[in-house]
Amino acid sequence: MGKPTDRCDPSEKTDGIIIDPRVERTRRAIREALLSLAGEQGFHAVTVAGIARRAGINRSTFYAHFPDKHAVVRDELARLLRDLRARQETPTPESYARFDPGTPHPNALRWFAHVAAHEDFYAAVLVTGELAGFERDIAALFTDWAEGRLREWPGPVRSEFPVSALIAASTAQNLGLVRWWLSQAPRPGIAEMAVMQQRLQTSGILPLLGLGGAAPDGKGGRYRGCSS
Repeated sequence: MGKPTDRCDPSEKTDGIIIDPRVERTRRAIREALLSLAGEQGFHAVTVAGIARRAGINRSTFYAHFPDKHAVVRDELARLLRDLRARQETPTPESYARFDPGTPHPNALRWFAHVAAHEDFYAAVLVTGELAGFERDIAALFTDWAEGRLREWPGPVRSEFPVSALIAASTAQNLGLVRWWLSQAPRPGIAEMAVMQQRLQTSGILPLLGLGGAAPDGKGGRYRGCSS
């Protein structure tokens, strides 16, 4: 493989801007090289020289794209979750009123399908410890996402607890569920995990945010929407 020498312009990394294909190829090669080496050696043993050698580039090209190996992992996290977020539906009061936690919602299905598609990466962060230390970065991205969703919510959000505490609890719950899932053999299916996540949320976090009652109304496990 040739040695790409394209330099990444910072303006090309913002959302909504198309990155030059040559830049993305180089960044992808760097990401794949790091993840491969981390699986073989452990993250702490990976060096920039080793990443560059595995990716078929020189060190100066690596530093044109990333300041260090930690930034490569954070870039991969942001890329994966940005792609997932772009495909998720935005909840509305109307869609929430129709929501049945006993039926897999497309957003929950996409989340667990996403984790399954990138199983090695999430397992390295959450289960095996090969990328231990980056769970906090995943949690921060989820927190930003949840806070943005609540800011966009057109109805009132009422809670006797700090909303930031509930978001932190929801994030920990979701990541803990993924950690458990990736540790199982055999594993429950994606639809089963989606329902499990939904029932956990609707029996705790969502009612505490004032976004639904905690008791089923007796019709197939559906939960009442909150009253304004």
